[in-house]
Order: sequence, then C-alpha cells, then structure tokens
Amino acid sequence: MTIDQTIALVASIGACLSAIATFMTVRQMVKQREASFLPQFVFTRTYFEASPEPLRESALPDKWVNKHSAPEKTPQLFEELSVPLLNVGLGAAKAVTISWTFPIDQMIERINQLAQRTLTPAYFSRDDWGVSIKSESLGNGTSMWRNQQKVSVDFVLPTSIQKEPVETKLPHAYILLCSALLFFALKDKEEKHSFDVPRLTANIEFTDIGNNTHSATFVFNLNVTAIAGNGNAFTGYIDCTKQA
Repeated sequence: MTIDQTIALVASIGACLSAIATFMTVRQMVKQREASFLPQFVFTRTYFEASPEPLRESALPDKWVNKHSAPEKTPQLFEELSVPLLNVGLGAAKAVTISWTFPIDQMIERINQLAQRTLTPAYFSRDDWGVSIKSESLGNGTSMWRNQQKVSVDFVLPTSIQKEPVETKLPHAYILLCSALLFFALKDKEEKHSFDVPRLTANIEFTDIGNNTHSATFVFNLNVTAIAGNGNAFTGYIDCTKQA
C-alpha cells in the first residue's frame, strides 16, 4: 500500500468515526429532548377514615373518606376516597386510561372462610357484574366492579400548569372487600393482629404531545394506623410505588 493510499484510508476511517460520533450525539440529544417532555405520574400518600355506610344499616366499615387536616371540614354524605394523581414531568399526557386489578377471587374466598370461622352470617360472591354481599347482620348489596375497572381522563397537565391534582377514586369493590377482611380478621382469634390486605394495582396508559404511547404500573399499599370498637371503624393511609 502506497503512502497516498494509507493517508486516504486513515482519512476515511477518521471521517467514519466522526460521523458515528455525530450520530451518537444527535441521538442522545433526541433522547434528552423526548425525556424532557415525557409525562411523569405520581400518586401521593393519602390518609383516610373508614366507618359504616350511613345509608345502609351495617357495621361494615366500607365508607372510606379522605382525612381532612382542617377540623371544620367534615366528610359529606356522598364523599368518596380519592388519591391525588400528579404529573411531575414537563409534558402533557393525553388519553389517560387507568386499569385496576387485584386478586378479587382470593379475597372473596378468604373473607367467606373468616365469616364461617367467626360464625358471622355473611356470604360474598362475584359474577360478571360485580361483588355481592348477602348478610342478615351486615346487609345486602352489590358493588359494580365491571364499571370500576377502568377510569379515563382526557388530559393531565404538568404541575407547573395544573396546580390541582386529578382526584382518582379507588374502586369500591376493593374497598368493600378490604373492609370485610379487616372486620372479620379482628373478630378471628388466629388473625386478630394480621391486617394485611392484597395490593391494588393500577396500569396507566397514555400518549404524550408527540402522540407516542406510554405505560406505567403502580402498586397501592393499605396501612392501618388505628382501629375503633369491634372493627367497625379505622384510620389508615395509602402509599403508592411505581413498578415500571
């Protein structure tokens, strides 16, 4: 190989490496730009109070409401527990869909076992529409789980623009079954000090301002802080962690 050929080869290699470096730099800039406008969701810790539903003669504490810091503000009759959803990213999220899941059949089976062990006349069941309770002492009713599995929000703006969070209501079927688990666990000698309940999972799908589709999974944990009476009232808080 002549000197001229060697020089040309080195120059070609240098140009190739320079092109690769330029491509990597541009690619990194594109990723940083996309990341800077990607919505980032968080659910904040929420404190709540649970008590029997006033419209239904029952001792079951399935009426969960947000615990207010202001003493003059009291829970309203139709108030429901909600967890604040915030977009801490810089970009807006569109067509937001929240899908709820939890081990509903396992919870029902465990509740019915506890009801039998505590000699409580109550039976829980599930069909295509929802979760039902039949009980002479706790009342009858159905929580329409079919209509609670998905929640849709048109858009969620960044917190720099949208100061108020999106109040996301937890599915009532989950609240009903958690209330029953805690109520019966307190009556059962073997599980009197075990108030662990299954986690609630939320899968969020949304699009960004560039119409790119994204998803994220969050897990909600229920923590009981105090119990009153025979388990017909309690206080606690809900934490949420991002899984993916």
